[in-house]
Amino acid sequence: MARHVAAPASRSKQDSRDGAGRPTLASTVVGRTIILGVAPAMVLGGALAPAATALTTQPSLEPEGIAAPADSALPDVGTTAAEVETVEVAAAPVEQTAVVEDVTGTDPEQATETATAADGAVVLDTADADGRIAGAIEVPEGFQTVGLSWPAEIDQAVPEMQVRTRAADGIWSEWSHLEKSTDDADGGSAVVTSAPVYVGEADAVQLATVDEAAEFPAGVELSLVSSAQVTTAAATTSGTVAPSAATNGPTIITREEWGAAPRCLQPGTGPTWFPAGGGLKAAAVHHTVNPNDYATVAEAMQAIRNDQAYHQETHGWCDIGYNFLVDKWGNIYEGADGSIEEPIVGAHTGGFNTGTVGVAMVGTYTSAEGVRPSAAQQDGVARIIGSRLAQYGVNPDESTVLTAAGHTDGGRYDTGDKVTLQRVFGHRDTHQTECPGALAYPLLAGIQDQAAVYAKQYAPPQAPVEEQYTNLVQAVYQDSVGSEATAAQIASWEYKVSVSGGGVLAEAMEKSDSYRKARIVAAFRSTLGYAPTSTQLSGHVAGIKKGVRTVDEVEPYLLMNPLFYKKAGGTNATYVTALYQNILKRSPTAHERKVWAAKLGSDGRQGVVEALWESRAAVGVRVKATYQQYLGVPPTSAQLTLWTDRIVGKYSEADLRRSLISSQSYLTRADARY
Repeated sequence: MARHVAAPASRSKQDSRDGAGRPTLASTVVGRTIILGVAPAMVLGGALAPAATALTTQPSLEPEGIAAPADSALPDVGTTAAEVETVEVAAAPVEQTAVVEDVTGTDPEQATETATAADGAVVLDTADADGRIAGAIEVPEGFQTVGLSWPAEIDQAVPEMQVRTRAADGIWSEWSHLEKSTDDADGGSAVVTSAPVYVGEADAVQLATVDEAAEFPAGVELSLVSSAQVTTAAATTSGTVAPSAATNGPTIITREEWGAAPRCLQPGTGPTWFPAGGGLKAAAVHHTVNPNDYATVAEAMQAIRNDQAYHQETHGWCDIGYNFLVDKWGNIYEGADGSIEEPIVGAHTGGFNTGTVGVAMVGTYTSAEGVRPSAAQQDGVARIIGSRLAQYGVNPDESTVLTAAGHTDGGRYDTGDKVTLQRVFGHRDTHQTECPGALAYPLLAGIQDQAAVYAKQYAPPQAPVEEQYTNLVQAVYQDSVGSEATAAQIASWEYKVSVSGGGVLAEAMEKSDSYRKARIVAAFRSTLGYAPTSTQLSGHVAGIKKGVRTVDEVEPYLLMNPLFYKKAGGTNATYVTALYQNILKRSPTAHERKVWAAKLGSDGRQGVVEALWESRAAVGVRVKATYQQYLGVPPTSAQLTLWTDRIVGKYSEADLRRSLISSQSYLTRADARY
C-alpha cells in the first residue's frame, strides 16, 4: 500500500460518550466551546491536570530515556486542534421581530449591543414580506466552518436554511444553502445535520429560512468550527502529485500530516469504524459542499480538520466519515483512521458503507456553483479508488450487487434490498441528494475507467485464481496450528473462502479444538517451559468452551501460577523481571522492579499480571508479534496505533487475527509461500 511516509505525531486517544450514548472524542468544555484533541492541562495551563491516583502514579512501562524523534514535517497537535462552538437557534416573538423588505438582501446592522456567540443563541428577529425570518451574531474569535443540527424527532418541522458570513474586511458573502446531510452511518443517527460549509475566515454569521416559516421549532443548534492553518511538504498546488517513492501507489497525506484529531477509543458495537470482513467491493464518490475558492493547501487541510471536528462533535461520530478526501490539486488525504491499511467502514453513504471506500472531493460541484472538478482532482480520485480496490482483487470497471445494511435519512433503499451499482458510484445513486454534484456526476464514468487503469498498475502480484484459495487455506492452517491442511480440509474450505474470504476460515479456526490445543501448548512452553499433560490440555480446552477464559487469556493465567513464580526464582523481584521479559520482551528498570514488587503485596500476582498484560505497551508487543506471524512484516506505525487502541478498547486479539487473514496482503503472501 502506498502512502507518503511520516513519523506519527504524539496523540492522546481518549474516549467519552454523550448523554445519548454516542461515541465522542474526549474533550474539554469551556463554556460551550469544545476543544478537540487537546489535553486539559494544555488548554488551561495545567489547572485541570488530574490528581495523582493509582493509575497516574503507576510506573511507566516504556524504556527510560527514549524520546520520540521530532519531525518538522508534522503540524503541532496543540496548534491544529479544532474548536466547535455550539449556539442555539431560536425565533423571536412576533412583537420583537423587525420587518424589512428582504431578509436576504439587507446586511445586518452593526449596533452597539450586537449579539455575539457568547450570548449562546442566534435569535431570528428579522422578517420580510415573504414570511422568511433571519438573525445574525458576531463571533469575535472567528471561525471557518458552519453547520446546523437538530434532533431527528423534529426533522419534519425544521425549515430549509441558508447562511452567509462576514469576512474580516467587513464584506458579507453570498448566501449558501445549508443542505441536509445524507452522509450517515449504516445504522442511522439520532441527530440530523446539515452538511458542514467551509467559509474561510469569518467573524459574523447570518442565518435565514429559504421559504416562509410560520413556526420555528426549539432544538436547532448552529455549530461554528475554527482551527489554525498549517501546511505540509507532502502536498502540492502544481496539479501533478508524484507517486510515492517508497511503494507502488499514490502519495497519501496522512492524518498526522494534516493534523487530524484522534478517533474515539470506543466506537460502539456496530460495524462502523471497524474493518469490513469481506474487504472492499466498490467506491462511493462525494463532494464536501465546501466553496471552491480555497487557494492554498493550508486552507484545504483546515477545511478537512474542521469537517472532522464537525463530524465528531455535531454528528456525534467517532471520526471523520470519509475514508479519503481529494483537493482541487489532486492531493489525497487519509480520512477515517486505518483506511490506508484496512477496509474501514466509514459514515458517508448510509446503508452502503460496508465494503465501500468513501472518497470525497473537497469542493461543491452543483449546477448553481458552475464549477467542475479539475482534471487533477479527478485523477486523484481515480488513483485512490484504483489503489484501494486493487488490494482486494476488484476491477473498478465493472458493476456489483450491494445489499443495503439499513435505511437512513434520504436513502433510496430499505434494509436488505439488493442493489446493482457500478463499482464507482455517486452518493446520489443510493440517496436523495445532488452529491457529488450535477457537474461532477457525469465525470464518474471517466473516473471509473481511469481507476481501472490504476488498479492494474497498483495490483499486487497474484497466483492463478484456481490456486489462490488453496494457498490461503494452507497458510491459515500453517499459521494457526503449525501444520499443513489435508486434502480433505482444502476441499472443505476452498469454495467457502472463495465466496466469503479468509475471515470465515479464521472464525472457524478460532473455535476449533486443534487451534485451541496449539495455543495452550504454546502458552505452557513459553511460561512454564514444558508441554501440558493430556489432562491439563483437555481441562483448559473445556474451560475455553465454557467461557471461563479465552484462548488469549491462557498465557496470563499461567503467569499467575505459583509454578511460574517458583520457576522465576521465587522472589518478588525475580518474578517481576520474568513477567517483564515474558510480557514486554525486555527487562524492567530498577525503579519498575521495585514498584511492581511492592504491588505484589497489595494486588497479588493476579493484579500485577493483569495490569502488565493489559497495558498499552504489552498490547503493542502482541500486535507486532501477530503481524509478524500472519503477514511476515511488522505493522506500520499507523497500524500499530490503530490496533493497540482497538484492543485496549473494545476489540479482541481474535479480531486482529481475523482482520489480517481477511486482508489482501495475507492472500498475496499465501500465494508467495505456496
